[in-house]
Amino acid sequence: MDINALKRCAIAVCVTAAVAAAIPASAQDPAWAPAYPLRITLERAAALVRAYDGGLPYVPGEVIIKFRSGVTDVAQQNALRVLRSRPSVASLRRFGDLAVLRDPLDDDAVQMAARLSAQPEVEYAEPNYLHHPVKTPNDPGFDQHQWNLKLIDLPRAWDINPGATPDVKVAIIDSGLTEVTQSFQFPTWNGRATQIISVPFRVNPEITASRIVDPVDFVFWDGPVLDMDGHGTHVASTVGEDTNNGVAEAGVAYNVGLMPLKICVGYWEVQFVLSANGYRGFAPPGVGGCDVASEAEAIRYAADHGVQAINLSVGGESRSTPVLDALKYAVGKGVFIAIAAGNSYDEGNPVEYPAGYAADINGAMAVAAVGRSNLHAYYSSSGSHIEIAAPGGDVHDGGVDGLVWQSTIYLPDSDPETVLAPRFDRYAETPEQGTSMASPHVAGVAALLYSQGVHDAAAVEALIKATAQDLGTAGRDDLYGYGLIQPRRALFGFGLTK
Repeated sequence: MDINALKRCAIAVCVTAAVAAAIPASAQDPAWAPAYPLRITLERAAALVRAYDGGLPYVPGEVIIKFRSGVTDVAQQNALRVLRSRPSVASLRRFGDLAVLRDPLDDDAVQMAARLSAQPEVEYAEPNYLHHPVKTPNDPGFDQHQWNLKLIDLPRAWDINPGATPDVKVAIIDSGLTEVTQSFQFPTWNGRATQIISVPFRVNPEITASRIVDPVDFVFWDGPVLDMDGHGTHVASTVGEDTNNGVAEAGVAYNVGLMPLKICVGYWEVQFVLSANGYRGFAPPGVGGCDVASEAEAIRYAADHGVQAINLSVGGESRSTPVLDALKYAVGKGVFIAIAAGNSYDEGNPVEYPAGYAADINGAMAVAAVGRSNLHAYYSSSGSHIEIAAPGGDVHDGGVDGLVWQSTIYLPDSDPETVLAPRFDRYAETPEQGTSMASPHVAGVAALLYSQGVHDAAAVEALIKATAQDLGTAGRDDLYGYGLIQPRRALFGFGLTK
């Protein structure tokens, strides 16, 4: 049987929620030990498979709890007695004033949250919802592919502020940005047996390694940040890919520090953990996501570690109070936040979060996408929360040449439907489309403004709105917000400080 046939088998019948849930912890291969302690447990990996299999918007069995102020550990333990497994307070994962709880005996996180919320010791509880990635320099790819940077007149903006300054930091809260050039050993299923393979990783040669600052992996392990998906690297490249180095493409703010905060796991992270625990088969190719507890924790981490801007190219239809509180916390510390609006315009156009919160937070902006003809991209979510538009690409407007091209991992090396032993050490100029691609343009422009002296998130938002190119209906509208971002107009002659 060839690889494609094996993968088709995996998709059709080889993975079921029941099988994944039944893997005994004692089955872990004693011949393999991770290079760093894993954050993603077997139980979490199996839960993500069940979420995928059942189309659930949350991690089964996981809830986020905020206890009322002053409630003792004894009282907290009393509140937890309403759950089937009677978990111990000591088992909670805490960050800030929140706690994440996993009940191995109950997958229904909605009912768990409802029972906990009814307890007098609890201020609120909610499921741990899953968000998902919302997918003239001398660089040769600039003239060939980067219509997006020309559309917003970025080369003339660089005449005023050439790529921001290294003291400005932008957090990329996503699937990661590889910070080391190194190989790691991981177990995986090859269709006949579990084998331990050497998986090579490499820092993107288009992002100088010294510009990667304070990276943290919140979801996979306690080791270096590794991107096994490519989404985070593509987003980071739009914000700050090296420019005027004679290769590949350019980034908006090509001098800034980039802080990769990994909150999303995908196929390979789940596959490695399942294989390490004796599962003989393939995980579903689309498994994974970005849990909102890690999202909230990463936003707060970024705000506490000196970033000036955050890019969030993740989202989903589920609201999250912890994420909303984290956004307000970050903006309160002067951090500007660009958020992808979502790609569901032609799928009922539901409001996606955290973008849906942006209109009510001065200093956070929901970003819609346009194609190369400066028209609304067919997929770009719309609504009263949309505040600004940026290039996101549109395959219906120019074909592949109308997408956003940036450097990321060479995706055929790790395609879960065709590859048994992945590698993540090769990079390529890659076309993508989505509000995920639009949002980092805005985060990059915010970094230019910070380096120009605009040191307040609300002031950055006000400048971006005031200088935008009006599109569509006159004034703010639901497709484009206040219009297309115009970095030169925002930078020229201001130099405001607060």
